Amino acid sequence: MDITSSIITSFRGVQLAFADDTKWPDAIVENALYEADAETGGSGWGGFEDEGHNFKRRGMYYYAAHWLSTTYLTQDAGDTSNVSPNARLNVSQKSVGDESIQYRITAMQETGDDWLSLTNYGVQFLRLRRRAGMGARAV
Repeated sequence: MDITSSIITSFRGVQLAFADDTKWPDAIVENALYEADAETGGSGWGGFEDEGHNFKRRGMYYYAAHWLSTTYLTQDAGDTSNVSPNARLNVSQKSVGDESIQYRITAMQETGDDWLSLTNYGVQFLRLRRRAGMGARAV
């Protein structure tokens, strides 16, 4: 899928936190949308149409917003040295007596799902991804 300037403008109009093109340059938003297109490439998402009810569009925009929010921790992609190299994952700790162990992810979530649970955008994407995986199954 080609990410055009009209798709970037549409994304900014829906995800208003990314409307400032100084903080969020077009090239950075375009890259996030390419990542989002790859994540929503399965047939369960359908085709992209720039309409509010379009399922793939909704998934792409939530994923791109999450990707931007977690990649640029100060919420300003204008400074390209601002990218965090660290994986931001939730922490889980278990203690038994005087022994304790700490995990970077919970035992109940895969690493990718844990990363998506860090923002509301990611949680909304997870909700849509579950729906994209539903459907008729051949037995």
